[in-house]
Amino acid sequence: MHSLHNYTSGRWLYNERLRLSERRLHFDPEQLCTIISKSIGQPSKNITIFTKIAEGGSYRIFQATFRDSTKVIARLPYPCTIPHKLGIASEVATMEFLRLHGIPIPRVLDWSSSTTNAIRSEYIIMEQVPGKELEDSWYTMGVKQRMNMMEKIINIERKLFAIKFPASGSIFYKDSLGPEINTVSMATDNSTVDVAKFCIGPSTEYLWWYRQRNSLFVNRGPWPKSEEVLKSVGQRERLWLQKFGSPRFPREPLYKEFYGHQKVDPQTQISYLDDYLKVAPCMVPQVDDLNVPVIRHPDLSPSNILVSDTGEITGVIDWEHTIILPIFLQAKIPKHFQNYGDEDSENFRQPKLPPNFDFMTESDKAEEMERYRRRQVHYFYVGFTNELNRHHFHAMGKHNLVLRNQLYDVASRPWEGDNTSLQAQLIRTLEHWPEIVAGENRLAEPPIAYSPAQTQECLDRDAKQGAADAQMQQIRDFIGINIDGWVPVDKFDVAQEKARILKGEMLESAETEEERADLMENWPFQDHEEID
Repeated sequence: MHSLHNYTSGRWLYNERLRLSERRLHFDPEQLCTIISKSIGQPSKNITIFTKIAEGGSYRIFQATFRDSTKVIARLPYPCTIPHKLGIASEVATMEFLRLHGIPIPRVLDWSSSTTNAIRSEYIIMEQVPGKELEDSWYTMGVKQRMNMMEKIINIERKLFAIKFPASGSIFYKDSLGPEINTVSMATDNSTVDVAKFCIGPSTEYLWWYRQRNSLFVNRGPWPKSEEVLKSVGQRERLWLQKFGSPRFPREPLYKEFYGHQKVDPQTQISYLDDYLKVAPCMVPQVDDLNVPVIRHPDLSPSNILVSDTGEITGVIDWEHTIILPIFLQAKIPKHFQNYGDEDSENFRQPKLPPNFDFMTESDKAEEMERYRRRQVHYFYVGFTNELNRHHFHAMGKHNLVLRNQLYDVASRPWEGDNTSLQAQLIRTLEHWPEIVAGENRLAEPPIAYSPAQTQECLDRDAKQGAADAQMQQIRDFIGINIDGWVPVDKFDVAQEKARILKGEMLESAETEEERADLMENWPFQDHEEID
């Protein structure tokens, strides 16, 4: 039973005990099997195999196989998965609502958003749909296969963008929320789908519940107007800093020198959030079509798309933290399908292999093929979005919407000792002010201003932080870990050795004892205190 309760799908290079304890879940497997069996009307004695099949970022996933070969999936969130109660309640409602609108999603058989049940855990029981993860074939399929698959993915997005919503927020069953929670009833559309049992409630997006934000008295939605969406994230972060913020060193050790190796004052960030809140009303597009609330999958990636042997999409999974937002904040290429930073992709050039490809070395060919694949994916996504989902394409192509989107994203980020990024994004917004502000306000002065000296100092520091971020990412890529230090179990020893060698080389190249001492103290890939 040990592996059922504990995380076994990866290791962490640092703070591993904390990460494992966050994911340790004490539940009753026998009761889980009983509830799984009851959900399909069979006795639990008919279960022939019960096994853990996967562990994701937020859930432990089990599979029960019955004597008649029926397979049922159970998803149990880790204790660290947030928000509690509302997260499960919204995910199951979202899955059913979208399934009724023709999105291929597994049917939920049973669920609980409470831990006071027989299992002693929140859970979702759902049917297992046929198919394998697209991830298994995504990197090896041919050009035509990849193009056909992208067309099918965009067709699913087209259906999502066509659903009408009365407000931004997350989807819930009406009867799953108490009377103290604000909701907005679903608008009746022209389809045959019965939407009366659903509503829009508070956002279940992760950042609304992260690091004690669940205790804040703030507007989490639903938000009928775009301005409310923009202002609420700034108000949330401002209130969190007022209540919990204290001077600290930046989370990223390389940033310390940019602040003179001194602790960073949260009052400075509060002043920039005040500036953001002054600017936010001006960020609302004047065109109604750009304020329409739309829903998107929060992590549309090949690992969350199931496909059949014939190439049909049989299921889209992992709808946790799904949120409805105005389209000007949702319009973007999913990170797994975009290739920004590549000139050919950004200029929508048809991907081609270089003329000398056949004469390259095998390693150069592999590198070129990966570049070719990334360009294909970006090209196909944009092309089919233009053809099949014009509303999204129109919004995605507007530079001033990108600037709005970026400012919203930066203002939403938890403060971790970075007093530069938000001000830098505000400065970029001011540089493009006439493009962003429409109508009569186009000629009006912005509500905030920074002196040339302040502007230059901030942008210089922002560039240094960007370079530090790129350097750290190169180091993580070399070691083979993600941003949290996670690595697959079979690659842990290699990653640990690479980190050891890298640290030794950096200590050897340090010019002073002070530099060596600083490196030993602030080496990022070792256990360290985590500051809220």
